[in-house]
Parts: sequence; C-alpha cells; structure tokens
Amino acid sequence: MSSEASRTGYGSDAVSYPRSGSTEPGRAGWPAIERRVLLSKLQALEDRARRLDYLETRLRDLNCEVQRLSRLADATHTFHAADDTNQLLEAALGKCAELLSARAASVCLRDGEELVVAKACGPLHASVEGTRSPVGQGVAGYVAARCEPVHVADVERDGRFPPRGGGRYATGSFISAPVLNGDGALGVLNVADRNDGQPFTEGDLRTALRLAQDLATALERTRRLEATQDRHQQFVSKLTHELRNPLDGVLRFINLTLADAHPEERRRRYLMASKQGIERLTGIVNSLSNSCRYARASDEPALVGELLHQAVQLQEGKAERRGIGVRLEIEPDLPPVHGGGSLFQVFTNLISNAYDAMGDRGGMLTVGCCRDNGAVVVRIADTGEGMPPDVLERIFTPFFSTKEPGKGMGLGLAVCREIIGRLRGEINVSSEPGSGTEFTISVPYATTQGAARP
Repeated sequence: MSSEASRTGYGSDAVSYPRSGSTEPGRAGWPAIERRVLLSKLQALEDRARRLDYLETRLRDLNCEVQRLSRLADATHTFHAADDTNQLLEAALGKCAELLSARAASVCLRDGEELVVAKACGPLHASVEGTRSPVGQGVAGYVAARCEPVHVADVERDGRFPPRGGGRYATGSFISAPVLNGDGALGVLNVADRNDGQPFTEGDLRTALRLAQDLATALERTRRLEATQDRHQQFVSKLTHELRNPLDGVLRFINLTLADAHPEERRRRYLMASKQGIERLTGIVNSLSNSCRYARASDEPALVGELLHQAVQLQEGKAERRGIGVRLEIEPDLPPVHGGGSLFQVFTNLISNAYDAMGDRGGMLTVGCCRDNGAVVVRIADTGEGMPPDVLERIFTPFFSTKEPGKGMGLGLAVCREIIGRLRGEINVSSEPGSGTEFTISVPYATTQGAARP
C-alpha cells in the first residue's frame, strides 16, 4: 500500500473525481446531462404554452357562448313582450335573421293536418305567406310530422330532399326547427341563406332550436291571452245586450207613464213592467257579483271528497223536498288538489243545477270521484230530462240559460269553466234528451308550486 493510501485510510479501489477545470475524461458526461435538463425544461415550457393556448381558445369560446346566450335571453324577453301572435311572429323572424345572419326566415303554424306559412321575411316573403301544405309534405311538413329538426349544409349533396328550384334561395343551406309543446308540433321555424354565403353550422342549429323552444312557450302564452280576450269581448258584448234590453224597456215604459193621461190602471201596468225590468237588471248585477266572489275564492289545497260531502249536505233539504235520492261514490285517500274554495262553488252550482233539472219529479243524483293519471276526476250525474245537441253546445256560453225567466242568468256554468281552466283542469258534459246529464271534472293533484294560473 502506498504512503498516500495509508495516510487516507482508503485502498486502491477508491474512486477519483475530476477537479474543476480538469481535462480528465470523467468531465465529458456533463454537457449531455445539461442538454437533457434543458430539453426537459423546454418541453415543460412548450406544454405550458400549449395549455395557455388551449385556455385562451376556451375563453374565447366561452365568451362567444356567453354573448350567444345573452342575445338569446334578449330574444326570449322580446318574445314574451309581444301582445299578440302577429307581433310575436314578427319578433321571432327578426331575431332569427339577427342571431343566425340569415337572409330568409319563415314560421309555419299547424292548422289541423296542414301547415300555414303565417309569417315570412326575405326577398320572396310576400309570395309564400299564407300558403298551405299538408303535414308530412316538404321539409317543413317532414319536421312537423316527426318533431325533429333538419339541418342541411348543402341540399345538392344531402340527398334527403330535392334541391329547391326557381331561385327561391341563394344557397343550399337551411335549418328547419320544430316549434314544440307537450302535445306535439305547433309549427316549424325555418331559416335559409346565411349572409356570408357559408353553410349553417351546428352552433346555428343549437341557436335555432333554442329560438324555436322560446317561440313555442311565447306562442302558447299569446294564444291563451287572445282566447281570454276573445272570451272577455264576447262576455262584454253579451252583457251589453242583456243590460240594454231591460234598460230600453224601463225607459220606454217610464216615458209612456209620464206621457199617458189615461186611467190609472194603464199607468200601473207601465210601472209594473218597469219594475220587472229593474229586477232583471238587479239579477244581472247579482250574478256578476257572485262570479267575482267565485273568482276570489281560496286556491289552497283541499280534499275533493270532503268538498263533495259538504256541497251535498248544503243542499240536502232541497233534495228531500223534491224526492231526489243521492248516491255518493267517493274513492278514499285521494291526493289533495288546488282550488278548495273555488271547487266548492263549482260543485255546489252543478249539484243545484242537477236538482233543478230533475225538478219535483224526483230522481237520482250520483256524485263520485276517483284518481286517474295524476288527477282527481269528479262525476256529477242526474236523471233529469237531458239536453238536445243544440243546447249542449251552448251550455257554457255566458248568459245562456234553459231555466225559466228570473230563475237563472246563465252565468253559473261559464264561471265554472273559467275556474276549472284556471286550475289547469277540464270540465266536460254529456247529455241526451230523456237520459239525464253528466258533468265530468278533472283537476290535477296539488303541487308545492301551485297549480292555478294567474
């Protein structure tokens, strides 16, 4: 062993490391290690750069989506601000053209087994508005029949539909989206020809479907509003007629009384006729007051079986005096429904009408209720004389009555229908002469959100 080895205590197998600046062969491995480290760092930086690019792209996409949703929210607000169907359709086409950069758009509404172009915009809108086609025919008919959208990038290559000739559209790209409610297609929303000449994209299809969905909701709202306005107009027209007749009679007899210098007996007849006219007016006002009272009744949840028992008990004296039997068929443990106070008024009215229909001849009143498909169904049937078809079709018309003058103003059943409709239910009647009459009422189960319409 050398003196150096003996001094350090290590043998000849000890490893020797080069000093800094040494030109010994062990130093040659360091540049390779440094290159690998640098390459690893460079790779990490490139990965970060790619992630940043991806995040920037995602942010741009999210920003575009936020802007799209903002424009759609504005379109929804515009749709629901419309006062009638015509104004709504004009707003819908305007928003379609704006959001989809489309040159042409149209809305087809379903009318039975046909589609009617209710509104259109674009170069040829005047020639297509009002045209009709069967459901199932053409692109819009195809969409309405299947309740599925159609997105065509190029009709020449699509193969599902023949190319549109006659110069009707500038490009071969279009979208047809169904306007759907719970019962099927209300219509079809169509857009064609992007302003930049490019085909419509999948994003455009999503936008069109959202617009069609919002249009369906707004269209149902405007139709309910228009139907309500029509009923109100009919009601006001009928009320005006009912008030004018007795007023004219009262005024005429008063004038005759003032101008008549003949015996007292004739003057007395004029005054009695005037009194009857005033009583008629009082009856109309009282009926209107009762209608308002029904409308203000509570919509709190209630058990239909209890309401029917109470309505029958309220008028049991009337049934006994007329010799009418009552049969109750109440299914137990029925779920509650909304409109307790209002429904009680409806049941009371229908039971009273049934007793009047049977009169003093006696008969049988059957009152029952059961559950059916998420609703409580009430049946009120009598064994009276029944009604012919011409009377049956007018039974819910305000001021229409089959009772003798002075015994009914004809508002009860009209109010009943309004109440049941507000509770999202249905009321139907069946009757034949000599076979009695049966009313059927269906009201959905109560929910925590409430079932009554405003």
